[in-house]
Amino acid sequence: MAASPSTPSAPQACAARPLSLLLAPSGQLSEDGQLRELIAERRDRQGASVELWYLRPLVLTALLPEFAAGQEAVVAGDPAVITWLQLRFGGSVSTALLDPQQLHNRAGGLPPRAPLAAMTL
Repeated sequence: MAASPSTPSAPQACAARPLSLLLAPSGQLSEDGQLRELIAERRDRQGASVELWYLRPLVLTALLPEFAAGQEAVVAGDPAVITWLQLRFGGSVSTALLDPQQLHNRAGGLPPRAPLAAMTL
C-alpha cells in the first residue's frame, strides 16, 4: 500500500543545498596567507556564521570524494564571493551539494598561516 501525500516522511538527516566551490591544487589558495586573512576579516565583520569555509585537502576528499586528491577548496553561500576569489587566486569554480552545519563543524578553521620568510643577517 502506497503512502498518502499527507503521511509524514522521516526527518531529513541533513540540510544540504547547492553551494559555490573554488577548487585549486593544494597551496594555490592558501600558501601566501592572504586567504586566511580574508576569511578572518569576514568572520570578524559578519560573525562566525558567515558562509565561507576553507576545505583542506583531507576534508575536501572526505566531504566530496569525487574531486581529485591533492586539491583544496573554498566554499561560500554567495556565488559572487567565489567569483571574486577565483579572480584573485585562480582555480576552477564548481557547485556541490553540502550541508552548511557540517561545514561549520568540519571546515570552520582558518587556512594555514603563511610560512615565515627565511632571513639571514
